[in-house]
Amino acid sequence: MEDIIEVLQGLTGETRDTIYDLFFTGKRIIAAIVLHHSDLTKYWEPNLLTRLLGGGFKYQEAKMRSAALVNERRVAFKSKSLDEILTMHRANTEISYNNIASVIVRKRLLTASLEFKVQDHPEKKMTFFMRRGQVDEVQRVIGKILPKVFLGLGYESLF
Repeated sequence: MEDIIEVLQGLTGETRDTIYDLFFTGKRIIAAIVLHHSDLTKYWEPNLLTRLLGGGFKYQEAKMRSAALVNERRVAFKSKSLDEILTMHRANTEISYNNIASVIVRKRLLTASLEFKVQDHPEKKMTFFMRRGQVDEVQRVIGKILPKVFLGLGYESLF
């Protein structure tokens, strides 16, 4: 059985409303969705209440449901194997360490990101965004697990 060495929680994908947890093992990374933008589509459908009073109520309802879904999925992860976690959502993915050419953490004025250059991925790179407060933790984990391909911290002046 594959052991989890480290977990990075709360990174976002291409859209800010898709949240991933990254599970690092001895040979791969599992990027598991804890919140997907499609999970909340019913909360954004306009109805009479939102047309009369605006979207504030719907926003609060979606925010509460988001927190509940994230918690439910993280609890479910604890009782699953990594292969089961991989199949829990159609957008979950794995990255084999053998296929990683390089990893860089980018810090910009308003955002920070974790970028994997992947040899056999259709887009040749996978990018996850993080809060600026997560940069040190992400650097520690990547430096520990993937020191040979970690290029370090890259600074960029804009967003």
